[in-house]
Amino acid sequence: MNRMIALWAHPRSRSTVLERVFIERGDFEVFHEPFAHMAFDEQSAIPHDNLDCGLPRTYEGVKALLRDARQTRSVFHKDMCYHCLDELKADPEFLLEQQNVFIIREPARAIVSHHAMFAQMPLQAIGHKAMYEIFCLVTRLTGKTPHVINGDDLANRPQQTLRRLCDHLQLEFLPQALSWEASCPVQWQAWRSWHTEAELSTRILPASADFDEQQLTAHPHLMAYYQAHRPFYERMNQFVQQEHS
Repeated sequence: MNRMIALWAHPRSRSTVLERVFIERGDFEVFHEPFAHMAFDEQSAIPHDNLDCGLPRTYEGVKALLRDARQTRSVFHKDMCYHCLDELKADPEFLLEQQNVFIIREPARAIVSHHAMFAQMPLQAIGHKAMYEIFCLVTRLTGKTPHVINGDDLANRPQQTLRRLCDHLQLEFLPQALSWEASCPVQWQAWRSWHTEAELSTRILPASADFDEQQLTAHPHLMAYYQAHRPFYERMNQFVQQEHS
């Protein structure tokens, strides 16, 4: 049977560049944030491009789309847990029929990057808490700790990070999938403005060492967002560190 891999992320976690590797592999049908289409529409305040792109607008519709695609090819889908948190929590069958991978990034940088794109972002959209809830649910359902990637590891040690992921997923590691022609894959077009750097890239780029904490501390509500989500990042990051041992 064809497989399904879910990459659960939070905004600005470097999940899109990891998705780009799976597009380049060529052995998966790749879906970019399909559950976002049940969370947002053309009237939503969040910056978007053309959301009227034919994807289903309901949880059950998106799930059926992924399952139907799996009938003919292996499927990789990347999404944010907060887009469909309640539905996922009530749907263990769906979580159990796929391999669930999680990618996290230290929330200070993720929040500042998110704020630059969408200054009105609500607290839950930071995303770490929703991810942690699904991470815990998958752990309980499977009796195993899911694979967790730190986005900074992906940026700074892409080959090692992706080899570990492929070993975990029992996939062949394809080094040629770590480079590509600069382009906007069709999957990104609904959210193209969010992925300018990824669109212009030809490989996974190292993380910048520069970070001005004042970008966070100058906005009291961003500090509150950070303090709310940092504990969930720390809990999940423990499992990334086990990967390094």
